[in-house]
Amino acid sequence: GNTYELSHELRYGENPHQAAALYVGQSAVGAGLAQATQLHGKEMSYNNYTDADAAWRAAWDHDRPCVAIIKHANPCGIAVSEQSIAAAHQAARACDPVSAYGGGIAANRGVTVGMAKQGGGLFTGGIIAPGYEGGAGAGLSAKKNLCVLPAPRPAGQKIESRENSGG
Repeated sequence: GNTYELSHELRYGENPHQAAALYVGQSAVGAGLAQATQLHGKEMSYNNYTDADAAWRAAWDHDRPCVAIIKHANPCGIAVSEQSIAAAHQAARACDPVSAYGGGIAANRGVTVGMAKQGGGLFTGGIIAPGYEGGAGAGLSAKKNLCVLPAPRPAGQKIESRENSGG
């Protein structure tokens, strides 16, 4: 069996009246989202982590520059580009900009200044990428509540488990 250690309490659970916490498995292989140190923004909620994790894994399913946008565990846009991570982000946002409001964005490449400037008026809950190039981090930090996390490529997990009622 796995052993988990409390990392920290989250801002709230799936709904604002519910409590939640992040636990990190001692047998976890490599670093991932659970070990990421947040650079900016309000504390992550349960939904922020759920969306960020789904987007992070979807983005890394591709070898080419890819951006995935997930809101309430539903894909709102996933796009790859031969040109740049900014082009992939623009294409992912174009898939469903209405549903993407408040969702989590993940990129499988470092966020460039060009990508950071594309935020415009679309509210984003958080962004996760392997890094933030040049002034991209400063540009994103100008958005008061935006959660900004750097995280390495996800470690390959052979087994995925999720708890549900009774098992």
